Amino acid sequence: MKKVSFLGEFLSNTAQVGSVIPSSSFLARKMLPPTIPWRDIGHIAELGPGTGVFTRHIEERRCETSRFVLFEKNDAFRDNLRLRYPHLPILDDALRLNEVVQETGRPFDLIVSGLPFANFSDDLQQMLFRTIRDALAPDGTFVAFQYTLLLKKKFQAYFPTFETEYTWMNVPPAWVFKCKKSV
Repeated sequence: MKKVSFLGEFLSNTAQVGSVIPSSSFLARKMLPPTIPWRDIGHIAELGPGTGVFTRHIEERRCETSRFVLFEKNDAFRDNLRLRYPHLPILDDALRLNEVVQETGRPFDLIVSGLPFANFSDDLQQMLFRTIRDALAPDGTFVAFQYTLLLKKKFQAYFPTFETEYTWMNVPPAWVFKCKKSV
């Protein structure tokens, strides 16, 4: 998908698309550093993959035996992802995380999010945080980025173990939230 298309999706779906351009590879490396033990990660979810910047990064590193599920609400992005990754299951709503957990009998070891939480209503934010927490394995990791720290307390309310990092190497610069479900 071209950046012009990404801009078009942003302009027509500002509640779903959080930026005018896709995330940078610098942000992908900040969110998914080389220290991740990919061999130990069996069940991965990506929420709001958009054009697939993080998807590509995960696909290059994950184990062949791991299960990787995408959740993309935007029709144009979902269609593009289906063309690029026909072997991956792609669902239309991140609130369906627990359906996958119930179907597979396995919580997610890693949940990566590109969702623009700041664009969502308080109710939707709470539903998403609750769903993500419930779908995450006890020792799993939830990684998300945001363009502001305004939601830091909401992240902490659902994920007691919490780290933040920052990268200037993205447009706009972004905060990375690395969260654990338990202490």
